[in-house]
Amino acid sequence: MIKKILTVFFVSVLFISIFLTETLNVQASELKENTVQAQNNDDIKIKFNNSERKKIIIDRENIISEIEEKTKTSSKSVNSIISQTLKENTQETLNKGIEKKLKTINHDLHKSIELETNIEPETFEINENLSVTFDDNFVIVDEFKESAEREVDENTDLNLFTFVDNLFVDKAYAATSKKKIKNASHSRSIYDTAIKSLKLVTAYIGAEFTYDGKKVTARRTGNYMKTENVAGILIDVVEKKSAIQKPSSSRRIAYQEGSAILGFTVKGHGLKLQEKYLRVNVESNAKGKITKNSILR
Repeated sequence: MIKKILTVFFVSVLFISIFLTETLNVQASELKENTVQAQNNDDIKIKFNNSERKKIIIDRENIISEIEEKTKTSSKSVNSIISQTLKENTQETLNKGIEKKLKTINHDLHKSIELETNIEPETFEINENLSVTFDDNFVIVDEFKESAEREVDENTDLNLFTFVDNLFVDKAYAATSKKKIKNASHSRSIYDTAIKSLKLVTAYIGAEFTYDGKKVTARRTGNYMKTENVAGILIDVVEKKSAIQKPSSSRRIAYQEGSAILGFTVKGHGLKLQEKYLRVNVESNAKGKITKNSILR
């Protein structure tokens, strides 16, 4: 009798366990699905038809042609040329589509949303030091500068230890180990074509590299992440950081990074559209080869 009661008890426990497991799995699945739907609802997707897409591509090409021409013939700075060109070429088809969609927003103002279009991002190389990228409503400008190489003034650098060291160093190395210097800078600016082609944020890093064929040192000559605020537009930069990284004695990386929060005000409330992490790097090896790269996500 006791054996039968125990058998019934264990079967009941097993059944309840299976039932609860299935119920929890269903609830977890529903929660995940609802979460995915909520995340998807936070994306604003704007679809342009084929005719509109062609017009947008033509607008981009016209902007690039004008920038290419002006950078060759004008004495104005790259920043002035690009700002003026974007303001004069408003990408009417793109901006009308974005404006129409934004007017329909009914969104929790405390959440972040993403704006996307069905227009593929495109990068144009203006020259070896300047590129322009079109990505949805953003125009991203990447500029790089590198100075000519110059030798370190030995009168200011020589001391007793380097003098003694040079007495015993291999002559072949001594002939090629004289210190040299290069300066380099790298910047990335984000413009929003939907807001009067306003420049939203710029990340900049400048550095001086000293090298001798075996070692390299670096110091920052300038760094910032700045915004340009206007009425009705929300731009904030958080978690800013700049430093010199030292992966090895023959490699130095100077960088500036931060996150830009982009949005605008609706009925007195802030609507956070997008948050973009931005980082710019400029790097040198022990032979004075300068490279640059950046991250935007």
